[in-house]
Amino acid sequence: MSGHSANIPALRQLLAARFPTAVRAPASVFPVGWPALDEALGGLPKGALTEVICAAPSCGGQLLLGQLLRQTRAQNVRVALIDAHDAFDPCSWPPDWLAHLVWVRARTVGDAMQVADLFARDANLGLVVLDLRHATERELQRIPATQWYRLQRAVEQSNAPFVVKTPLARVPSAQLRFVLEGSHSLRTDSAPRLDLMGQLPFVPQRQRRQANVG
Repeated sequence: MSGHSANIPALRQLLAARFPTAVRAPASVFPVGWPALDEALGGLPKGALTEVICAAPSCGGQLLLGQLLRQTRAQNVRVALIDAHDAFDPCSWPPDWLAHLVWVRARTVGDAMQVADLFARDANLGLVVLDLRHATERELQRIPATQWYRLQRAVEQSNAPFVVKTPLARVPSAQLRFVLEGSHSLRTDSAPRLDLMGQLPFVPQRQRRQANVG
């Protein structure tokens, strides 16, 4: 699906038709199934932006995405992936893990941000992931801070966790920010993904206190 700005209204209609509005009770965290994160914080904060800095090649960014797909599928929660640079490979994951996925392949970072603003307000979605890992520093610098704070305010209304994957810290409104920095070796690439997920360290850079919404 194209992320071109002209298709934003059509995208909203498509989501409304495909996924009837669901009512969910507010909660403070979304368990991910990543032991290091869940034991430290209970999961991803809901109604907030989480910035995941993918600081090295093969550092676990895609592994984390796969775990989010698996976990949301198990919990019957719909998830949206905004793919700013066509980096997602659906063939890497079991088809059942993708049955609840809305995948938007944006043409530019600007288009991806417009789709992010739309999805942040959609109560049908239980999780949103914005993948900017391959954006250049210049592209990220062009995103005004006000846009990130507007996105945060929108997420507060939908109460969904919103994950932004970046190559360096660029989300000033992130409530939680952590770093994935160690590249997997060729030896670990052959290990089961769930085993690798259990080995990922949780390295927080920022954790802000969240208002109690439960």
